[in-house]
Amino acid sequence: MNKSPLDQETSQSFFTTYENCRTYAWQFYAWYPGYGMDSYLLHDSDSDNGFRGYNNGENSYAWDKITKVDYTSTGSNGWYYWRIRSIHTMLDNLDNVKMNETDKAHWKSVCYFFKAQEYFRLVSRFGDVIWIEKLLTETDEDVLYGPTTPRVEVAEKILEMLLYARDNIKQDGDGANTINTDVVNALISRFGLFEGTWQKYHNVPNGNPSKYLQASFEASSALITKYPELHNNYNEVFNSYDLSGVKGVLLYKVYIPTKGHSLMRNMRSSESWQEASADMVQSYLCSDGKPIWTSSVYEGNQETGDDIMNIEFRNRDHRLYYSICPPYRVNTPVPATFWNRGEDHLVTPTGNPLDQEYIDLMKRINEGSSSVKELPVIQWNDCYVREQPHFRGRYQMLQGYNVTNAGYYNWKYYTPDNQTVVSDTDAPIFRMGEVMINHAEVAWELGEFDQSVADATINKLRSRAHIANMVVAQIDANFDPKRDKGGFSSSSDPVVGPADYEVDPVLWEIRRERRVELYAEGFRFDDLRRWGKGHYLNKRQFGAYVQKSDYENSRYVTDIDFSKFDLKIEDPTKDSGRIALFGTPNPGWKNKYYLYAIPINDLTMNGQLKQNPGYESK
Repeated sequence: MNKSPLDQETSQSFFTTYENCRTYAWQFYAWYPGYGMDSYLLHDSDSDNGFRGYNNGENSYAWDKITKVDYTSTGSNGWYYWRIRSIHTMLDNLDNVKMNETDKAHWKSVCYFFKAQEYFRLVSRFGDVIWIEKLLTETDEDVLYGPTTPRVEVAEKILEMLLYARDNIKQDGDGANTINTDVVNALISRFGLFEGTWQKYHNVPNGNPSKYLQASFEASSALITKYPELHNNYNEVFNSYDLSGVKGVLLYKVYIPTKGHSLMRNMRSSESWQEASADMVQSYLCSDGKPIWTSSVYEGNQETGDDIMNIEFRNRDHRLYYSICPPYRVNTPVPATFWNRGEDHLVTPTGNPLDQEYIDLMKRINEGSSSVKELPVIQWNDCYVREQPHFRGRYQMLQGYNVTNAGYYNWKYYTPDNQTVVSDTDAPIFRMGEVMINHAEVAWELGEFDQSVADATINKLRSRAHIANMVVAQIDANFDPKRDKGGFSSSSDPVVGPADYEVDPVLWEIRRERRVELYAEGFRFDDLRRWGKGHYLNKRQFGAYVQKSDYENSRYVTDIDFSKFDLKIEDPTKDSGRIALFGTPNPGWKNKYYLYAIPINDLTMNGQLKQNPGYESK
């Protein structure tokens, strides 16, 4: 009964050499979702950056659509710990491996890195969580059926593990694109900013915000000193088939042909319902470095921001052009489903300069790029799309793909290559663009933000985006009249939430830069939670501004009838307006959503667990 099985490995028999540890640890890398993650999160549809563009697609949090059905199943909402167990299977056996102490410390650091990352995910979602210190067995009932550990204690353990990993992991990891000192610093930068600002703005009892903010500051400082420059093309960071040569990408997920991701197919088909909001589009600065409300080069309405996309997109941050498809129109044969890009000579200009403007612009800004993003866009079936915005329904002209209901087509991860099933573009996991904006924000939080920090961070990002530098001394209370000046009250909410506050003008611009640089990468919802600004979701979401006469004409329909205009503009009695798929959120943000619900089945199995405030327990 004491003999080891002859037909399978045990922990004792497997962990014997350095190579065994490396082989086992590869599974940890597979946990990075890359471009295979839930596309709603990837495209920020749970935040004020966008929405799901279909009927009943209202924001689940702003419209209070989360019910206990969503958090009943065991492990739902991300309340799972099997990854911690996988890590400890290796971590607890390192002392038995035949290698020197330096190598043992390295692999302990790798385990600590991934354990810290997992607990960061858990603490971010749930606050207090179960802390696991070893590989558990059925006799460890004090942990398996025990209470959670307070957030502040777990956060301290996370930082301790990351600092150990920073100091003991091999500087170059285990070769190219593996966890190394730089990647550890990138996670410290991310975690320290998140936890420090969470503890500050949520006024966490017994918290120590400055401890985490300082750790983030030091980690990002080290990285910026080592990597002061960015790759010169924003689009190539997200749409390259080999990120190994892209400057500033610290870790990335590799995809190979036939075993790639389906994100490209989703974006170029009728399945992509994720759309950008007008609020997101309006957040991009103009080329002079000013908001549309005060810029001398913005040609739309400076009170409302309204105008057709051709005018709205003019003289803007180039990240807008790479992230949300600019407007254009071309002529093609009808039906277009019978020809493809091999017959691109059939694509002809409309003769209207407005329709051609952004075709020419995208060609110009893509010149010399290894990842070309040009207009017109190409559908999933490899046919050119006649125009953007390209609407579903009455005006889609027999082209059912690359469509939206509200006009702003998210194409940040679009490439023109024929990828009918899977794509093999690599996905960045940690990159210097994020580190720089982390550093700018944490520097402000510590009272260290000045022109030199702006030049080393935000102005590097702006230079790549072809907009004027941030001049800190010029940012005053009137720089952006739409700045959040505080005053939101949640006094009627049964769950106590963070106190609202006015956002400092400089901090507002730093947060704007973060929103723009990290658009559609899944950060925005968590940013709103840590800042205590969930109520931003209370704003009514709008799409593009359209004119009825631009669509109810012979290009689109044979039965021209303005009474049949089927784009849902805010006021259908008017000749133009912004598309409004949804009304003002009702009831609006609830404070319970700052944390996620612990699954009811887990509460049932462990009577010592306590549900987060505002959620049902059974």
